[in-house]
Amino acid sequence: MYKIRKTPVMKVTFAHGLWSSTESSKAAWMRSLGWDVTVLDMRKYGWDQACQTRVVLEAIDELGPFDVLIGSSFGGLATANAAAQRPEANLRLALLAPAFGYPDLIEATLGTEAMEVWKQRGEHTFHPPGWPEPVVLPYAFVEAARELAWPALPHPTAILHGRGDDVVPLSNSQLAKAANPHTVLREVDDGHRLHESLEDLIPLVHGLMKR
Repeated sequence: MYKIRKTPVMKVTFAHGLWSSTESSKAAWMRSLGWDVTVLDMRKYGWDQACQTRVVLEAIDELGPFDVLIGSSFGGLATANAAAQRPEANLRLALLAPAFGYPDLIEATLGTEAMEVWKQRGEHTFHPPGWPEPVVLPYAFVEAARELAWPALPHPTAILHGRGDDVVPLSNSQLAKAANPHTVLREVDDGHRLHESLEDLIPLVHGLMKR
């Protein structure tokens, strides 16, 4: 069970990960803090990064302003991409193990040969853990990810990333920080889901509110 610590009410977005949903336990935890959380339906327009970036942009433009934009994994990447397209807006980002460099992550998981087969066939079937049905993704999913793999971070940004992450290497967030020195990176002893380290998000968000 998560520890519940009351914090000042803040209006935030939450962009869930690729294989997660609007029922994310992270969003429930944020609400337990008293935060006003707008959970984004990240597959509203489709699976690829361009479609998911559109969801976050829509929230920024139509539902804001928000105190902080929060995104996890693939949703963290979409949050960063959307904010990069609004460089003059007053935005703050908190990214949980963001999937920077996503095309390389896919290839590292599937292997070069499987990637080539995906390209030739035009689609690949995934069966996410816990999902009753497989998901068939077109190769356009990879192509969209290539265009949006390493967004700029022009806004105040904090990243929370586990040293034991076996999905998105911590080194990817370290590279993002090196390219954007104003970004804060909090490294924790945890895995990709960060279930043991969510409390570390609280001081990161409070720090963003001072910037």
